[in-house]
Amino acid sequence: MEPGKAQITDLSGYLYRMQKSMIDKMFFIDKIFEPIEYIVDFGCANGELIKMLQYYFDEYKYAGYDISEKMIEAAKKNVPEAEFCSDWSSLRIPFDRSLLNISSVIHEVYSYCGEAEIELFWKRALQSGFQYVTIRDMMLSDGSEFQKASAEDILKIRQNGRYASHLADYERVWGAIESERDLIHYLLKYSYTENWEREVTEDYLGLSVEGLMSLIPDNYRVTYCEHYTLPFIAWQVKKDFDIEIKTPTHFKIILERK
Repeated sequence: MEPGKAQITDLSGYLYRMQKSMIDKMFFIDKIFEPIEYIVDFGCANGELIKMLQYYFDEYKYAGYDISEKMIEAAKKNVPEAEFCSDWSSLRIPFDRSLLNISSVIHEVYSYCGEAEIELFWKRALQSGFQYVTIRDMMLSDGSEFQKASAEDILKIRQNGRYASHLADYERVWGAIESERDLIHYLLKYSYTENWEREVTEDYLGLSVEGLMSLIPDNYRVTYCEHYTLPFIAWQVKKDFDIEIKTPTHFKIILERK
């Protein structure tokens, strides 16, 4: 993805939402046991996750990568002790003694990148020799696009006047809500009002759980995985629409090099 694509109009709002999920993004820290030297945050933004990790786990060294120079500048000010770069090739750390963390990045890669860029992304993630690769993102299981959404839930969404314009925008971009995938996709993004023009066009669910699993090379083993609904999302949707999300919306996985 080239810098300049998918501009964030409200940076403070974007970063605030990221911070709300920081605890969940640290899911891997008590589940890795092979000694490592570095934790690398892919798509580090302003370095807030690294800052939190460093505060509690100062035995590791930290590095962050982001394509946005603006984010890298903010990260360097936010966590001056860590290493940050916007050029992957300039990342000079021992990958074989490091953990690569990829949180809330995959859906953006699949939204804004072409096939060659997606291939390069996975090459960097899974063929660089990292001791651990940890992934967290929004993902559904295959087949959700063929499951009919609840007619009652669709009605509740259509009767909600507060987000009527957002629903109209969503259906203009993605079509009418009919399947479970359509329903979940809308419910994952309707509240992102700060950068709505950007959010409405992103494909939050560009890669399925099964699609991700098929990409894992033979030299990695899965040591942890969880398909779940983010509690805050479930709470927000219940509050705004009186809808209980029953379909898992997020996926976490830890890969360890064999």
